[in-house]
Amino acid sequence: MSSNTPRVLVIDDEVKKEESVAAGLRASNLEVEVRPPDAVTADEMQWADVIAIDHRFDWSTISHPPECLYWPQDGLAIAAVVSGHLRKRDHHAAVVLRTGELPALADGLPVEIRKPAIAAQYGLDWVLKKEDGNVADQLHSLAEAVEGLRPLLSDPLRWNEGKGWLNLPDAKWTEGALADVQVCNPPENTVAAYTAGTAWLRWFAHRILPFPTFLLPRHWAATLLRLDVVDFDAILRGTSPLSAALGECRYTGHLAALSDGRWWRAGLDALVDDLLMEASPELTEAAALAEQMTAMHGQPVRTLSMDAPVMTIDSDYAPIDVADASSCVRLAPDFWPVFAQEPWARFDELQDDRALYRMIARGDRRRAEAGSQDV
Repeated sequence: MSSNTPRVLVIDDEVKKEESVAAGLRASNLEVEVRPPDAVTADEMQWADVIAIDHRFDWSTISHPPECLYWPQDGLAIAAVVSGHLRKRDHHAAVVLRTGELPALADGLPVEIRKPAIAAQYGLDWVLKKEDGNVADQLHSLAEAVEGLRPLLSDPLRWNEGKGWLNLPDAKWTEGALADVQVCNPPENTVAAYTAGTAWLRWFAHRILPFPTFLLPRHWAATLLRLDVVDFDAILRGTSPLSAALGECRYTGHLAALSDGRWWRAGLDALVDDLLMEASPELTEAAALAEQMTAMHGQPVRTLSMDAPVMTIDSDYAPIDVADASSCVRLAPDFWPVFAQEPWARFDELQDDRALYRMIARGDRRRAEAGSQDV
């Protein structure tokens, strides 16, 4: 950022209306300028750390040439024009779309991936819902993330899989976490340089944060620990050594504000290993974890007793509940990264959701047919 205060350029046809929104953002330590699309200058784009573009425009109120190719139809088209000017000036600001009509824009996309899928499809860094309560936090996070990419561009050899950008703590599981990052094929060499870091930002925002990768959403984090998500949340709210141990695994790096909480998988794996090492070898894994977590937490902790607990999802990619893998099939949903943890669905859920049925992984289709007949 060119100053300690992130600079946001809002492009919107309703300038007076958006000035009230801008006033609230300025109160959150953001410098904000609002411009209609026919008044934006190249210098203003150069000034900005984040350029937030409205989705819908009333072109009857905005001057524009009559020729169709000189007339961007919506914010998505304007974003492409903005990105072209940024490339010409060798300046990277995060380009985001602001919309109050995400369901209509998504047009049938699974709910949980609407923002990253739309951003990826249209060459955006991110999509903001106008009704989101933490828009200021997201804008801060995006601006700081762009600024944090400077070391990648100046000296890629010292980038170290983004250890600093990800704010990865120094712990015994740090190397394992960095290995997990590398497995996800981050663009940190020639592609990162060619795109001025944009490829890294979009890889993380579109392919890492929305899915259970080296960072786990809370439902997957709870399942790894053999906990129900309600019990996981209750432990997080506590002040016990177990609460602190889980807190140390929480992701606090760039773009954390774009999610509702993520945990380092390597950190949770290390915690589970330590707990099992302290337990009696005669106990089952579930019983051993329950014993050790109860001792750390100072009150009873229940664990999932099933042999192979997995998190199941619905056709909107939303987590449903935990089930044993023996009663589930693997899924291969669109846009789901191959390096993410496999998603699952229970046999009985497949009967009520044909969209989910179509996602069954090829290798599990016969199992699905057999399992469905037994339900």
